[in-house]
Amino acid sequence: MERHSLETGLVGVGPFTVHDHPAEEVTRRIGELVGRGQRAVAYALHVGGLNNRKDHEFVQALDAADVVYADGAAVVGLARMAGARRITRAATTDIGIDVVRRASITLGRPCRLALIGGTEGLAKEAGTSLERSADCEVVLAEHGYHSDDLALINKVNAVRPDIVIVGLGMPREATWVQHHWVSLPETLIMTCGGWFGFLAGREQRAPRIMQVTGTEWAYRLLQAPQRLAVRYATGLISTVRLAPDQLKKRGKNVRNN
Repeated sequence: MERHSLETGLVGVGPFTVHDHPAEEVTRRIGELVGRGQRAVAYALHVGGLNNRKDHEFVQALDAADVVYADGAAVVGLARMAGARRITRAATTDIGIDVVRRASITLGRPCRLALIGGTEGLAKEAGTSLERSADCEVVLAEHGYHSDDLALINKVNAVRPDIVIVGLGMPREATWVQHHWVSLPETLIMTCGGWFGFLAGREQRAPRIMQVTGTEWAYRLLQAPQRLAVRYATGLISTVRLAPDQLKKRGKNVRNN
């Protein structure tokens, strides 16, 4: 049986394998990866990832992950076409703080975070917000435009974080983690896309009704049309092109189960 059999709680979305779980269970599974004394990684798949589905290195990076969750209405819709029964959108902007809180409970102390990504100062602003919102300590906050990755990784290792949160945008953040895997701390590594911008208040969440109906993308597009218009237009094309194969997967899952 294929790895993305629904019997194992996994479903194929294009070339990717996504967990067929609601957001609450995704949060729990990611939180369980903290404090084990070994490297683990959780990636969010959204429309930007679908647009890069032909990037072999990116696909390999996600295939090696411990958890890949649906951070986008398009991913949820395509997964359900393939027969996913339990999947809901698990936006990092929604589950991230809960992951940190759970980690602190598991560790019995404030979780130590290293934040990497964004322009100069953004990670620091995001860290200040996280320390107010969750029981955590931000021990490193670095921008995402370093020319010397080795020096950056040495800084990360020196502060001994419990979670490393990387916000470089997909697919770069996943391939960055893959490139530096053996040099990163033996802890949870979580990518987060544009989460730092929301934490810092530089971007605003859509009204709740748009979040739950899967139309938050439209609100984000209104805020940053120049940056997001091509991404979302390409995402629509990607979704339409993937839909027929997703329906074929559904037929296979019905026969296998």
